[in-house]
Amino acid sequence: MEISQLKAFELVVRLGSFSKASRYLNVSQPTISLRVKELEKSVGGALFYRVGKRMELTDLGQGFLPYASQALEVLMKGVERAQSIKEGKRGEVKIGTLPTFTTGLFTSAISEMHGSYPEIDLVIHTGHNQQIIEMLYDGFIKMGLITYPFFNSDLKKHLLVKEPLILVAHKGHKLSEWKARTYKIEEIFANSGPYILTDWSDESKHWQRTYMTFGMDTLELPPPTALDFVRSGKGVALLTQSFAQDLLNSGTLTRLFPVDLPELYRMVALVSLESESSLTPAAQRFLRTLKKNAETTSCLHED
Repeated sequence: MEISQLKAFELVVRLGSFSKASRYLNVSQPTISLRVKELEKSVGGALFYRVGKRMELTDLGQGFLPYASQALEVLMKGVERAQSIKEGKRGEVKIGTLPTFTTGLFTSAISEMHGSYPEIDLVIHTGHNQQIIEMLYDGFIKMGLITYPFFNSDLKKHLLVKEPLILVAHKGHKLSEWKARTYKIEEIFANSGPYILTDWSDESKHWQRTYMTFGMDTLELPPPTALDFVRSGKGVALLTQSFAQDLLNSGTLTRLFPVDLPELYRMVALVSLESESSLTPAAQRFLRTLKKNAETTSCLHED
């Protein structure tokens, strides 16, 4: 039983003749007749009988019609779904991301995808670099956001995001009251109480250590813990701007601006084991959305 046979049957029922069905499908009348005869073989008897110039359904045809119509409807829905998947309007995208890259740019991209393409299922997993890479190799995710540079030669880099790193303190911290005065980085480290060392990159970690002296009040914490620590009113930490942005916007945290602060940043790459052209249309849609949002926020880094 073929879909072309079901379509021919449904059209003859709807239009009342083989000739009208053939004109509708732009095929010959014998082709329609053959399709109906082949369908009748599968069903086990005649589906039509002639009344004047019009074809009417037999009892067998009457009993078969609702199931044929239902089958065509399901098949058409399947075709529509396949077409929408091909066009990148439906599908599933499994993404792994760093816990510190789940706000700001990433949130904007997810929000836009949900609003514009609600039938694309975004499955998000978080982990550290090596965990994300292992999830890619295991096939658990198809795309990953990891710190750059990376040294896995089989990973394809599709996008590179440059995130500024900034010094922040709680609004009640004494350093937050220094807005009107000029001060240097050494003063921040000396008055942080404690200074919280965070690991964003080898460069940023090395820079922080150059200002940490013996006996200084310091802690080394992962970024999420550092953020919570500073939010509680203690210490100063180097965080990505996007990671701290909500608390900066609400006024809970204050950004510190020493006169000799260099440009520091964290690089994040969107990677997969496939070339961009081999990604599913839905994955390509996510890539374009993330890229557009990175361009809008001036975070997109061109090699």
